[in-house]
Amino acid sequence: MSDVARRLSTMEHFPIVTSLVRVALGNDSARLSHQVQRLVEALVADGEDAQAEALSKLLNRRSRNTELAPSRLTQSSRAVPLATGLEKLSPQSAVPVDKDSSAPLATIIMPDDVVTTLPLFPASVHANIEALLMEWMNADRIREVGLSPSLSLLVYGAPGTGKTTLALWLAQQLGRPVVLARLDGLISSFLGTTARNLGALFTFANKYDCVLVLDEFDALAKVRDDPNEVGEIKRVVNALLQNMDVRVGRGITIALTNHEGLLDPAIWRRFEVQLAVPKPEFEQRVQIALRSLDSADDSARAEAHLLSWVAEGLSGAELRTLATKYRKRRLFVNAEDVPPAATIAQVASSTSVHIGDDVLDVLQLDEAKQLKPLHSKGFSYADLAYLFDISTKTVQRRVTEE
Repeated sequence: MSDVARRLSTMEHFPIVTSLVRVALGNDSARLSHQVQRLVEALVADGEDAQAEALSKLLNRRSRNTELAPSRLTQSSRAVPLATGLEKLSPQSAVPVDKDSSAPLATIIMPDDVVTTLPLFPASVHANIEALLMEWMNADRIREVGLSPSLSLLVYGAPGTGKTTLALWLAQQLGRPVVLARLDGLISSFLGTTARNLGALFTFANKYDCVLVLDEFDALAKVRDDPNEVGEIKRVVNALLQNMDVRVGRGITIALTNHEGLLDPAIWRRFEVQLAVPKPEFEQRVQIALRSLDSADDSARAEAHLLSWVAEGLSGAELRTLATKYRKRRLFVNAEDVPPAATIAQVASSTSVHIGDDVLDVLQLDEAKQLKPLHSKGFSYADLAYLFDISTKTVQRRVTEE
C-alpha cells in the first residue's frame, strides 16, 4: 500500500483522484471508506500530508452527511410482496394518453435512472421515513401476523423541500419503477374527460409492479364543498376516491402536494401515512450549503454557516440556488478585494424577496457594524475573520467595543 501511496503522491493529476473518491463516497459504501482510510494512512506514513488531508476531508464530510440520515436504511434484497399477477414495467411500456390531446398521462422512471440521495430532513422526519421503508421491505413478516403494510403515503410541505426527490428515492430503495403523473396535467376542459384520464392512469398503474407517484395532488383532490368549484370537480374527486379504493393492495401510492389545506377530508383518510416535510432547520441548511459548495474545509464551513443564517425560512431548493449563485460570483471576483461576506450579501440582495427583513437589515450595514450582530448569532471570531477578510484581533475589538 505504501508503494501505491508513493506513486499517487507524485501524480500530476492527483486532484482527479480526489474527485473520483468524492463521487464514489456518495454511494455510501463502508468498504470503500475503509480502503480510502488505508490510503490516507499510507500517505501520512510517506509524509504526504497535503494529499492525506484532502482525502481525510472527503471522509469527514461523508461522515457528517450520514449522521443526519436514517441509520438502518439499506436496499432490500427482495421485492415487497404485493398483489399477484402484476406485470413487469419497462421503459417501452405504452403509457395512457389523453384522447383529445394525445398527451401522455404519466412518465415512467426506472430505478437505474434515479440518481439522487435522500434529502437532508430533520431527525423526526428521517425516523418516519426509516420506519415506513422498513415496513415496506418486511411486508411478508407483517402479513404473517395478520396485518397489512401501509402502502399509501401523502407527503406535504412547501415547494422545494424535497418531496419529489423523497418519492423517487423511496422507489429506488425498493428497486421499483415509478409511474409519475402530474395531476394538473390530467385536467381537461371537456366534460368527463378528466375522470376518464384518472381511470386510465390508475388502470395502467394497477397492471404493473410499480410505485405510483401523484404530483400536484391538490389539483384534483380539492374540497368538494368549495363554493368556487363547479360540479365537475366534485365528480372528479369522487372518481379519484374510487380509483384509490380499487388500488388498495395493488401497489404503493405516493401523493405530493404543496397545498394540503385544499384537500378534501375524505382524501386524507385514503392515506395510511401522512408525512409533513418542513423547511430545513439550521443544521440541515449547513449541510445543504456544504453539499452545494462542494467542499468541507474550514473556510467552506464558515461560508455555509453564513449562507444558512441568510437562508432562514427558505426551502432546501432555494438555499441550493443561493449557494450556487455565490459559487459562480466568487469565480469572477478578486478574493483579496472582495471578502466572502460581501459576495453573500450581494447574492442575498438579488433574491431579497425571499430573504427575511432582519437578515437584510444586518447585511446592509457597514462591514464593521455587521460583526457584532453576527457574533451574537453564534459566529466565531475565526469565522468572521475569514468571512470579512480581517484579523481575529480586529474582529474581537469591533465586537467588544461600545
